[in-house]
Amino acid sequence: MQPIPAEVLRPIATAEADNAIVTELHELHGSALFDFVRHLGLADAEAADAVQEALVRLWREFRRGTAIDSPLAWTYRTCYRLAMQHHRWRRQMSRLLPRLAPRSTEYAGPESSDRVTVWTAVDSLPPRQRHVVYLHYASDLPFEQIARIVGISPSGARTHASRGLATLRSQLSAEEVSG
Repeated sequence: MQPIPAEVLRPIATAEADNAIVTELHELHGSALFDFVRHLGLADAEAADAVQEALVRLWREFRRGTAIDSPLAWTYRTCYRLAMQHHRWRRQMSRLLPRLAPRSTEYAGPESSDRVTVWTAVDSLPPRQRHVVYLHYASDLPFEQIARIVGISPSGARTHASRGLATLRSQLSAEEVSG
């Protein structure tokens, strides 16, 4: 079955006609679109960006030859989707940022020096073992996820962690005996 040419779906339009539609939509409904996005919970700058992005996407769709029955409804739907995408991004960042924040350095006593000693020893491990140990013990990631990050199998990640821990035990016990 042959695809229907875009010219049949939407008569060939000029760039000027597409620009005129988008410009008119912005002039007549821009503030209503902005208010709509603001009511969806975005700040002023974010709302303005969402409206602008929706209008740019509308213009691109017109230039591709896409037939859009109701440009206003299409733009509202796009604004809604952009706002929801922004909320999802914000929620993901709120979960990620605490994990990226530096750990408190207010430790005192031997516990702090022990941690420094251990992580200094981890730094001396071969790269793959070091990465797996950091990801598993510092970032608390499961071996399946570490495997995807490092580009190895989950059993390979477990093996690297096991070998790294064995190396750390022997290094730290040798330091303890000599120290």
